[in-house]
Amino acid sequence: MPALCLGAVLDHFGRSINQQTYGNIFSADHLGLKYLLSGLFLHETWFFSIRPGSNGPFWSLSYEFFYYLIFGAIALLPSLKSKLLVGLSFCLIAGPKVLILFPCWLVGCLSYFGCKKLRPNTLVSLGLLASSLYFLISTFAPRWVSWTPTNYPGLGVPPLFYSAKYLDDFTIALALGILLLSLSRWFTLEMKPIGRIATLVRTCSKCSFSLYAIHFPLMAFLSALWVGGFLKNASHQQATVLVFLCCGVFALLFEVPLKWYRTIIIRAIPFLSQKCGIHS
Repeated sequence: MPALCLGAVLDHFGRSINQQTYGNIFSADHLGLKYLLSGLFLHETWFFSIRPGSNGPFWSLSYEFFYYLIFGAIALLPSLKSKLLVGLSFCLIAGPKVLILFPCWLVGCLSYFGCKKLRPNTLVSLGLLASSLYFLISTFAPRWVSWTPTNYPGLGVPPLFYSAKYLDDFTIALALGILLLSLSRWFTLEMKPIGRIATLVRTCSKCSFSLYAIHFPLMAFLSALWVGGFLKNASHQQATVLVFLCCGVFALLFEVPLKWYRTIIIRAIPFLSQKCGIHS
């Protein structure tokens, strides 16, 4: 919700500064309804594909929201009947477009448990590492050099929108899962790296969601400022640093204190701790 509110404010002032910047990334039709559906994570259900203002990357949060609900219902609810009833209800609300990519999310879960329970020997791990790296590098290297949505017909358009290239997503997710499993031979989940680099990585990871949630509205706003002449002396590198700094401040306000927010919620609604497995 804070990300949506900040995005709405940035879009409002950015469009007042330079509306042309938002020409291809912003639709003002039914804007209030779009924000409402996005706030409820319904903006990608069934055959909707609604962008909240300029925040195009927000699409994936609708997918993840339902994956957590479905997985949580199956993992946490006490009886088989409640698991099936609630889980299938969430599936019905999410719709086929969201469910198509559910296996990609499940690969991440399976990778985590695989890294905990399985320890392939060195030879097998090296084979898995080499094959997964070869596939990922050969797949992404050409896209890194030159990538446009037009190279992938159907991507981002009805009826599947961001799920249109699901086979491509499946193979990439599987390769990443194999890569993680192979690396667990040398980097186990029980390891706790120490040192300045490890501390820096852990600190930056606490800002990762904020970076994802608000980076695009920030970039659009800075672009409007630049076109409007307010940042004409700023370089791309300086603008990039500014986006990171703003995301860091946002994270300090809303992402880093998550445990404190959970404590407040649990005190107000103890039922969540007892029945839903939410802990402070």
